[in-house]
Amino acid sequence: MDELKKVASLIDDLIVNDDFPAGVEPEYLRATVMDYPSRGGKRLRPALLIWCCGLLGGDVDTALYPAMAAELFHNWTLVHDDIIDEDRMRRGQLTTHESLRLFAREKFDGGDLAADKFGQNFAILAGDIQHGWSLNSVLKSAQHGLSAELSLALGQRLLELGSCQLISGEALDVEFPMRKWQNISSEEVLHMLELKTGALLRFCAEAGAAIALNTCDFERKEIKMLGDFAAASGIAFQLQDDWLGIFGNFDKLGKDIASDLASEKPTILLLKTFESLKPEMQLHLAGMLGMDEYTEEIIEQVRTLMWDCGAEAYVRQKADEFTKQAQDILKQFPDNEYRSHLLELSSFLVNRDQ
Repeated sequence: MDELKKVASLIDDLIVNDDFPAGVEPEYLRATVMDYPSRGGKRLRPALLIWCCGLLGGDVDTALYPAMAAELFHNWTLVHDDIIDEDRMRRGQLTTHESLRLFAREKFDGGDLAADKFGQNFAILAGDIQHGWSLNSVLKSAQHGLSAELSLALGQRLLELGSCQLISGEALDVEFPMRKWQNISSEEVLHMLELKTGALLRFCAEAGAAIALNTCDFERKEIKMLGDFAAASGIAFQLQDDWLGIFGNFDKLGKDIASDLASEKPTILLLKTFESLKPEMQLHLAGMLGMDEYTEEIIEQVRTLMWDCGAEAYVRQKADEFTKQAQDILKQFPDNEYRSHLLELSSFLVNRDQ
């Protein structure tokens, strides 16, 4: 998507040139704070915010700092999420805590356990600073075209949806593996996805609309409709993300395939597979969860089970249904270039391969 690349370029420039990280010490922590945000990425959330603003006739230039804030907020959640999931790779490079662990081993003489603790501790701190950087960016929008009242309202809304709902969704996600998979319903997982993934996307859509309408009333019909569009798109996005976690390609995805199996994460894909298998095959699949390493042969066995029982097709269908729900909402808005961008974005979310 060429228009998405244009948004990404604008956000990249803002992030690299923003002055907030300059005061972070020590220097390697400052570099770590800049790491994920500077790796690029698709910048889906900034695009959603900017295009929702344009959809309703707003000045998209005034939406740039809130858009950067959404991207920074997303990045700190990735840093902390990678620690929780014990992931080693992110966007084709080492995760923050893993990179810091190797840094500590080279710089300090404390042994592997100390290096592991250092990596996790400093990654948490880096995420905390990114969280603050995000809120600072929202407030800074008052210096770049928005009223102080609206900037404050956007900051409050970001904390409500991000720091409350998103983290609640992450908490549910962390809790699920502690429960027996038989006791977790698909409805619970969908609710978790709506919080963990949908909440920040909802903020982006609502913020863009609020900027366009110059209002602090997030109960306005247009704002709520675009929020619902974003939330439905977010669930479709996450369903596709879970699908890619099994059926994706590492070189394109930039993170480990089968990490959801290793962590025994009860995705809808995995739950539907268990529901559709006979008891003896359920035991066979259960034996392939929680392993330290996954060979291509084991991954292919899991894929075959998911294909043959229909779980793979079910998840793809559900993603398509949420995409259609999102697009039906969007089609109620004026037909302009920004609606076209948003429709293309919603299709991209469920058809992407990385």
